[in-house]
Amino acid sequence: MTNPPTTPLTALERELLASVERLVTACESSATELHALEKRSTSRIESKVNGLAHCVALLMKSHLMSVTTLADLLREEQNYATLQAGLETSWKLAKDAEKRLNES
Repeated sequence: MTNPPTTPLTALERELLASVERLVTACESSATELHALEKRSTSRIESKVNGLAHCVALLMKSHLMSVTTLADLLREEQNYATLQAGLETSWKLAKDAEKRLNES
């Protein structure tokens, strides 16, 4: 097969071709920037979700400690010192959750 003879491009065609090349370059650059943005956003979201999961775990432990301590108090299985220690542990866990939440 023989190639048809090529004719030189007109000024308008050259300008159009240059515009298309600039558009392709801009699209490639935008795609790269969007991919980087998506990666950063995903990392931040994962970090926040992990932080929230840790907060929930701390709050659940705090709640369980409070309930256990108060239940023992109702059954009169604790003295004041152990009651205070249990509630202080519960409070510390709740404060740790608050700190973690503020850091996220």
